[in-house]
Amino acid sequence: MPRAVVIGGGAIGVASAHYLEGTGWEVTLLDRGEIGRGCSYGNSCLIVPSHSHPIPGPGVLGQALRWMLRRDSPFYVRPRLDPGLLRWAWQFRGFCRPEAAARGFEALLALSRASLPLFEELARTPGIDFFYQRKGLLHVYLSDRGAAGARHEQEVLERAGFRVRLLSGPETLEFEPALSPRVRGGLYIEGEAHGHAFGYVRALAAHVEKRGARVLPHRAVSRIVVERGRVDRVVTASPVEELPADLVVLAAGAWTPELAASLGIWIPLQPAKGYSCTIDDFPGSPRVPILIQERRVIVTPLGDRLRFGGTLELAGYDLAIDETRYRAVVRAGREVLRTPFELGNAEAWCGLRPVTPDGLPIIARAPGVEGLIVATGHAMLGFTQSPITGKLVAELANGQAPSVPLTPFRLDRF
Repeated sequence: MPRAVVIGGGAIGVASAHYLEGTGWEVTLLDRGEIGRGCSYGNSCLIVPSHSHPIPGPGVLGQALRWMLRRDSPFYVRPRLDPGLLRWAWQFRGFCRPEAAARGFEALLALSRASLPLFEELARTPGIDFFYQRKGLLHVYLSDRGAAGARHEQEVLERAGFRVRLLSGPETLEFEPALSPRVRGGLYIEGEAHGHAFGYVRALAAHVEKRGARVLPHRAVSRIVVERGRVDRVVTASPVEELPADLVVLAAGAWTPELAASLGIWIPLQPAKGYSCTIDDFPGSPRVPILIQERRVIVTPLGDRLRFGGTLELAGYDLAIDETRYRAVVRAGREVLRTPFELGNAEAWCGLRPVTPDGLPIIARAPGVEGLIVATGHAMLGFTQSPITGKLVAELANGQAPSVPLTPFRLDRF
């Protein structure tokens, strides 16, 4: 039986382990920390093909420069001398052209749409139990200007095949009574889903372990050994163990470039910090996920908990919570909901999302090293795109035709 070592215990890593194990591989899943405690732990938990626009796009640079003047803005770059960031930013600038954004949307949309039926399949699989609902997504607008722009978004999404309803202010409040009268309008996207990302990761990890895979948390990788041009084994630290491998999957999120660099492979990726606040559910809380457009903050109902998540901050690998930015996420929640809520049982969180210059993930065999697959760079769509990415990793490993064209996600495109 061929042996695979998957490095990274987040949504992408566990999905890769699941689909590899299901196609006959002997799998070992490693994570430097606890399984699922990275971005999968505190993200906004959306499964949303409609959000397949890449981060770079027309007007993004101008908006980003204006936001940089405010510490509490939706997008913030912490000033620092970092050659890697400068190189990344220069490449990012090149992908802000309309034609590049259109190509990126088409590629991401294909990936995201392919994931939805896989989520449905996983949610029905005995032994994989996680919170999952398909109630759609509601965009809300806090200004007349924002509400007026909703019609353009409606047209874009309808051209892409989504079923969308444009709502006036009163119609939005009638549709979701949890909202404050401050809301000036809404856009409801049918068919979108949400689920508990941490629960999903833990359920998949437990499932593959029960089927015979080794799941090893708190196992940092000290080196990946390559013999005669192909992967041979992975060596872990604390405890030291050599894991023979016919295949190695690098799915360590924002930490993937460090592992790849040890093999002479350059991955252009920046860690983008996101924040969330999770509180107990309360009477009058929303029944559907809500995107507050002007604040770029998402409100997600998760059973007995409610999460507010958002912001994108380029601050390197700093995992400290910036109170100014965290409070901006909570403030947006208070602004949009009708019922005041307490933070007595609140969980503050931040995590690092892996972002490439063009906003598209890397799902590809690594050039020059046989048996090495890279799966990272999903930005804010890691949870959405995890099942299809795992399936594509297995298809690459098995030499099968990919379910989704992989040309846009090749590693050598930069």
